[in-house]
Amino acid sequence: MFLWNMSLETGIEAVDQGRKRMLGAMADFFQGMDDPSLGQQTLAARTGAIFNAMKAAFAAENAYLIERDAPDLERHQANHAALSAAFVDLCRKLIPKIKTHKQAQQCCLEIYQLVDEAIFHHITKEVASYRTLARTPVKKAG
Repeated sequence: MFLWNMSLETGIEAVDQGRKRMLGAMADFFQGMDDPSLGQQTLAARTGAIFNAMKAAFAAENAYLIERDAPDLERHQANHAALSAAFVDLCRKLIPKIKTHKQAQQCCLEIYQLVDEAIFHHITKEVASYRTLARTPVKKAG
């Protein structure tokens, strides 16, 4: 599912560590789908862990991009904001409505779809550009 592997490494320690934590939180979330105690509180805690990891990972990426004076910084930051907002909006829409285990499982599936199609795709499609940026010499001021 959402397992870290060498193909996801950017060569930028802060970025890689943030992304590893985010994928770990995502994997923990989805491994718990069959937990018989899965319910509203458990999902709120697990989605909170994903959001906190996502927020930290995106902050590390943004800091690196600012440090490197990366092109398309504003577009990248806007993309992070949109992904975060979509995740929060979906969780706020679904989690309060959970009353049964089956509803909790359905909620997990809907969140899985967003995470897989948007957030995980975001991580995988950026690897090459981060590797290139890491190899590019830093421009000196002056």
